[in-house]
Amino acid sequence: MLADQLRRLALKTPPGRGLKGMAQMAAQGWPLLGLSGPEQRDLFTLFTRSAREFLDGWFESDPIKAVLGFDSIVGHFASPDTPGSAYVLLHHVFGQVNGVKGAWGHAIGGMGSITQAMARACEEKGVSIGLEEPVAYVNVANGKASGVTLADGRVLDAPIIASNVGPALLFGKLIDRSALPADFAHAMDGYACGSGTFRMNVALSELPEFSVLKEPGHHHGAGIIIAPSLDYMDRAYTGAKAYGWSARPIVEMLIPSTLDDSLAPEGCHVASLFCQQFAPRLPDGQSWDDVREKVADLIVDTVTAHAPNFKRSIIARQIHSPLDLERKFGLIGGDIFHGRISLDQLWAARPVLGHGDHRMPVKGLYLCGSGAHPGGGVTGAPGHNAAREILADRPLFRLRA
Repeated sequence: MLADQLRRLALKTPPGRGLKGMAQMAAQGWPLLGLSGPEQRDLFTLFTRSAREFLDGWFESDPIKAVLGFDSIVGHFASPDTPGSAYVLLHHVFGQVNGVKGAWGHAIGGMGSITQAMARACEEKGVSIGLEEPVAYVNVANGKASGVTLADGRVLDAPIIASNVGPALLFGKLIDRSALPADFAHAMDGYACGSGTFRMNVALSELPEFSVLKEPGHHHGAGIIIAPSLDYMDRAYTGAKAYGWSARPIVEMLIPSTLDDSLAPEGCHVASLFCQQFAPRLPDGQSWDDVREKVADLIVDTVTAHAPNFKRSIIARQIHSPLDLERKFGLIGGDIFHGRISLDQLWAARPVLGHGDHRMPVKGLYLCGSGAHPGGGVTGAPGHNAAREILADRPLFRLRA
């Protein structure tokens, strides 16, 4: 029931300011009054309590709590004991695939097949797509976005700009601070960003043979989590906070080639290692460039401790430290969600309160990525909602023209 309420809100534009915003808030919040007393308490608990507190109320088994609690720290540089981490858990499971609630899906051909399908759909409509053309900054004239200047000096004029880069990148590096209202710029100074994620992709000559389940089976097609308890996850966070990474990291292994044989030659496999609790910024002036290989070796050794053949089966590996994620994909602090998923940065307050309706304080500029409602995940929901508001505003742009 609670997940259904969040699914309902995911495809609605959060309320803005003024009387219209008040009406929207009432319309979106009204169904919540239909929840029973226990359901309302559970909803309040999910937004305010830690994942451990929430799970302790339902389960006794440490492994079960670890499997469920893992979602509370994915892309969230915090402990499962951190207040609000219960909502992060729910955020990862309130979606659905092919009508199956709470499920995750695999895109045949890899994640790139999604963007390739989007590109084909755009090209059919005559859209021009530019690759490897980084934007240097957004041009603003008289309080209105007028286009962008590319890194090579070219200027592209446009009356409407939809940005799916993170708010920290957009307002910290691509727009002159003087073009922003002072209160908005100040709010963005406190925008929390940095998810503590370290990603590795490996090519394997064979499937991992786990000590507890050696033979090939359904477990190879699932998320394999190396983090046996919430205490383990808490220690990983405190270790990373103090030293930059934990001596016993959290690793989730996915082997998509067990579901999609187009990803690897026959008999071989590819796996992704989705590793959590790695400090976005290292202490004592260290750089991730200096330690990335060392940390990658630690991650490989962590998996090998559970699957003895893993290390020797690696043909090649690709490493993405938090710094690599920032440089390659523009994810400030390696934040895969473009900003912390917490009560102060959700719904009408994403990215900041007063601009949750995808309209940024610079006229003609809209936010359509994970830094907008409803946040990160491969949903298309932020873009869906932003497009609706852009279309609603189009007559205003025609009038100004």
